[in-house]
Amino acid sequence: MSVTKRIAFGAAANGFSRATTIVLALVLMPVLFHHLAKEELGVWLLLAQSSALLFILDFGLSVVLTRRIAMAKGKSGSDPNAPLTDETRREIADLVEIGRRLFLGLAILTFLISSFSGFVYLRDLHLATVSLPVVWTSWAVLCLSQALGVWGLTWNCLLDGVGYVGWDALLSSSMQALILFAQIAALFLGGGLVTLAIIAATGWFLQRIILRAFARARRPELCQLRGRFDRALALEMISPSLRAWATGLGGIIVLNTDQFFIASFGGMSNLPAYRAAYLVLYNLNVLSVTVSGASVVFISQLWQAGELAEIRRIIVRNLRLGLGLMAAGGACILLLGPRLFDVWLGAGNFIGYPILVIFFALLILEVQSYSVTLHSRATEDEAFAFWSLGGAGLKLVLAAILGARFGLIGIAGSTLLAQLVTNHWYMTYRGLRRLRVGLRSYATEVLLPVALLFVLVAVAVGATLSANLFATEWQAVIGCSCLAGLVLAGFCWCFVLEPNHRDRIVARWHLARS
Repeated sequence: MSVTKRIAFGAAANGFSRATTIVLALVLMPVLFHHLAKEELGVWLLLAQSSALLFILDFGLSVVLTRRIAMAKGKSGSDPNAPLTDETRREIADLVEIGRRLFLGLAILTFLISSFSGFVYLRDLHLATVSLPVVWTSWAVLCLSQALGVWGLTWNCLLDGVGYVGWDALLSSSMQALILFAQIAALFLGGGLVTLAIIAATGWFLQRIILRAFARARRPELCQLRGRFDRALALEMISPSLRAWATGLGGIIVLNTDQFFIASFGGMSNLPAYRAAYLVLYNLNVLSVTVSGASVVFISQLWQAGELAEIRRIIVRNLRLGLGLMAAGGACILLLGPRLFDVWLGAGNFIGYPILVIFFALLILEVQSYSVTLHSRATEDEAFAFWSLGGAGLKLVLAAILGARFGLIGIAGSTLLAQLVTNHWYMTYRGLRRLRVGLRSYATEVLLPVALLFVLVAVAVGATLSANLFATEWQAVIGCSCLAGLVLAGFCWCFVLEPNHRDRIVARWHLARS
């Protein structure tokens, strides 16, 4: 399988996994509401959402270990199907052994830190129908489940690093589906918080076994070779891991703290509409960076092999696709405006154009800076931690000042302003320079086509809405979305697909018609 096909498969698999997660959450929620008392349900949601944050306690090791394995693979050549040399096999085996030991230590640390902090916090809960021992037991089991997840990350890193991008996502989503069905069955049988937590922990343990078995089946030559623990190499990986962790932590703070400021300023009644406007564009943002995320390990391999021209080709294509998707979808959302939110959420839930425009500007620039940074960091360039944390600190200060003075628009604007001053320009500039992509060529090859796409979609959707071609708002939303999709498809045909891809599609079309 070629690099392009592996990237496409990885992007599709990761997208499917995310969609599966969303659907599973939607299915489980009404069952929880029906079978758990309100207080018990509230406790479960608090515990589950809090435990999901524990994965940040891998301290960036998974990013660095995956990259090191990919670079070791690149020493055997840029062809993903090339056989591994003895040197590569030995280096990967050593990295796997380092990962096994470090992730085991991090899993123990995760369990200890989360258990202690959880017990300190949970003892102050004022509960009427749920006993504290039940809450503590459930939390301890959930902490164990997340620790098991951290312990198994070695096999995710190995699969991704050698080029099996997306397979870990498919296997994980399948296991999450089994966990969901087991939890639903437990709820119907009268199970409570502890039962739900035990099922989650069992699922994480089985997932580790499945990933390990899959890795052994696909790459037996790597798993049969026992690596050695290189203490010097392990210590050398700590610094880039912490920088990677700090970079991710800064991004989480910047994009996930608005609700706390809204609550502190007493605007909770406006939070649902505010979050809805953000989420509709944020989901588009997540989709837009999927292909770049799937390309990271191949960029590492190509960088190690010195294939700079191939790296540049992949980067330009990924940015055209990601920014194009965000531009086309964003233009459609902006032109639909209140129509979209009235159809989706009911009348009176549109936050207004000023905030919607700020969110669009923020998230399309996030696609650019995040995608460029992903590719740059794949070359062992962890140079963004200071700026990421600086942006996070500036966001908190500006949100406190502007939110108090201007309300919701001040809070939204604080995020955009903080990122513009720090990450949006620096990450893009530094990343493109590292990847040997000139600013002028980037503007002409990526930004100009994407800007034209935005204008075309805006004009097409605006003209369609002005012509009053649809009888209902539902038809207007669906019709304009399809129109934006057609324009995006034309853009991808001209600017994303390469000549050989277009020739292959045309040949298959003629073959199907004959």
